[in-house]
Amino acid sequence: MKSWLKSLLVLPFLLLSLNVLAQQKSMPDFHFFDTENVAVGKNSIPKGKALLLIYFRSDCDHCEHTAVELKTKAKQYPGYIWMVSGEDANALQTFESMMGLYDIPNLKILQDKNHQMHTFYNFTQLPYILLYSASGKLLKQFDELPSVDVVKKILMESK
Repeated sequence: MKSWLKSLLVLPFLLLSLNVLAQQKSMPDFHFFDTENVAVGKNSIPKGKALLLIYFRSDCDHCEHTAVELKTKAKQYPGYIWMVSGEDANALQTFESMMGLYDIPNLKILQDKNHQMHTFYNFTQLPYILLYSASGKLLKQFDELPSVDVVKKILMESK
């Protein structure tokens, strides 16, 4: 009888843990702002498009290197690329201009005014890079910018 009671007490914690894991596997409903202060959320991604989500800081050397790579490769990636930062809009506009990222159609520089990404993911290194499928499922986390071929392969395998 005691083991049955213990199992009953553990069940809510198990269900809560599974719910947290499920939330982390699907794209949260973030609310960001682009460099023109226009609201952007997951509903801004056209249906059927994947998302490479990158959290960065403009004063991070690794993040700057990622931006340099994206300047030449972003158009080759399937889907969209969101580079998100908690920095103020002026810093992001300067970064976007300095890196030459303002005219890449599938790339957006976004401000995370409420630090939602850091609160949700609690990451410790930058850049923090996630790949989401077209259905909003988290497919992979990367320590550095993945190649276009790697992203295409992961997306194909997830179908």
